[in-house]
Amino acid sequence: MKKIFVLLCSISPLLGFAQLDYPSYKDLLSSIHQLKGNKYVSIGTIGKSFGGENISVVKLERDPNVKPTLLLVSGIDGKHPAGVISSVGLLKELLAMQPDSLAHLLDNKSIWIVPLVNPDAYKRNVEAGHWNSGNARVVDNDRDGRMDENPSMDINGDALISQMRVKSIAGTHVMHPNYKNILIEADRSKGEKGNYVLFDEGIDTDFDDRYGEDGVGGVNLDRNFTFNYPAFYPESGNYAASEPETKALMNFVYENPQISTIVQFGLTNNLSEPERFNEAKANERIVSSWTAKDADVAKYISSIYKKISKPLGEPTKMEHKPGNFANTAYYHLGKYSFSTPIWWPSVVDSVNNTKTTKGDDMFYQWAIQNNIDGAILPWVNVKHPNFPNNEVEVGGIVDIYRLNPPLAYLGQSTKIHADFIQHLLKAMPQLEFQKPEITALGADVFRVELAVTNVGLMPMYPEIADKIKYVSKFKTICELQKDQVFLNGKRLQLYPSLGAGKSQTFSWLIKGKGTVTIIAGCPTSGIVNIDVKL
Repeated sequence: MKKIFVLLCSISPLLGFAQLDYPSYKDLLSSIHQLKGNKYVSIGTIGKSFGGENISVVKLERDPNVKPTLLLVSGIDGKHPAGVISSVGLLKELLAMQPDSLAHLLDNKSIWIVPLVNPDAYKRNVEAGHWNSGNARVVDNDRDGRMDENPSMDINGDALISQMRVKSIAGTHVMHPNYKNILIEADRSKGEKGNYVLFDEGIDTDFDDRYGEDGVGGVNLDRNFTFNYPAFYPESGNYAASEPETKALMNFVYENPQISTIVQFGLTNNLSEPERFNEAKANERIVSSWTAKDADVAKYISSIYKKISKPLGEPTKMEHKPGNFANTAYYHLGKYSFSTPIWWPSVVDSVNNTKTTKGDDMFYQWAIQNNIDGAILPWVNVKHPNFPNNEVEVGGIVDIYRLNPPLAYLGQSTKIHADFIQHLLKAMPQLEFQKPEITALGADVFRVELAVTNVGLMPMYPEIADKIKYVSKFKTICELQKDQVFLNGKRLQLYPSLGAGKSQTFSWLIKGKGTVTIIAGCPTSGIVNIDVKL
């Protein structure tokens, strides 16, 4: 029986993917590498996936000199290919800017994009038409000593994994009052009795009363990062950062201290609903709240985002899950970290001509109003080996469509997020240094003063970074010649993060003529080397 159903899964394998119109893995790579011809673009790799695929990084910058950098990351969870397509589209939107505007945007900043952290998932999913989160590693998700023995199965041969309902007097679900192909949980407080038990489409091949809990699709990388790592959780890996993709991304950030701000196109959202300061959590041994100052920055960036993304309607609220990259980027890597699913369903109210939302109903309304082929399916009777005496039907919601619309629906959101990335880049910290003032005090003694201002709209780096010892701090280094000495001041001095619009003046008292070299700043906001003749 198992062989029969596996055979059904192989029928028309690309139908589900074709309905989204997303490119094949080969075409996706081709579209990325075609950008090499642009003078501002360079393409490299940050590592390899478990399956041996290159993890590409596209660098958009005027020159290779180190500058404050915005890092955009997508394609961590294999169930969010819309983020991958959007990040590549966003890059093309930026390159389509007027040359002078693009050159000005990149005067003092760089944009780096890692469009596909999990190439194994995209490559597998595009070929199979089924959607799984993880990489190519084979894992025992249900920890029963067997590998991939119970995958989701396309029982009715439509090349889609949808839902499966079993009619039962012990049912937990009822029909939605407004949508005939949707099941919702019975409201026991209102005396409702369920008619159906709801499962993901599949067969319980290992007889543990679960369906599709151990199939192809290894470790979900967005459960494998180090902050709040969910040990023993399905798809989380054997230990934190066990996967080569996870290590590659974290090492890439470690090795490039100029990365100031990180944006993830993924399955969390802290841009529409900003991070908040929680004093109790911020003072625990393991900090689990953004600091007060960082939360103020989050609120400001969120205000920009909400204004720009308003045409997309009210976004889907999505909380951080354990072990995800967005949290790790802030708490463990010490970077401003923002995440958005980039697209969400919205429906225009024909009376008020406004976009409205109401929980899951918004997705149902959007799919029906726009006639999204394959998103919500009619129920079809099937014979099921696990329920020989029950009425079993396959249909309902195809979950991948909730945050992955057909390709045509990504255009507007990609343009809007390209606009947001430009605003965010301009808001990032940027130091400006005044010409040093030299005062001769007699007897070859000189006072040297250097004033610096953060002309950006964000502090030089997050407050949380001061708790993370490896993060490069704001510093000055004053190098003297061998015949010069400090009468006041030090060769190396460290300072706290300089807030947006704030200025600071550094002073040294030096005895001896000659050239003094001052190195000042930090990678996330700019570093200068200044030669001063005394």
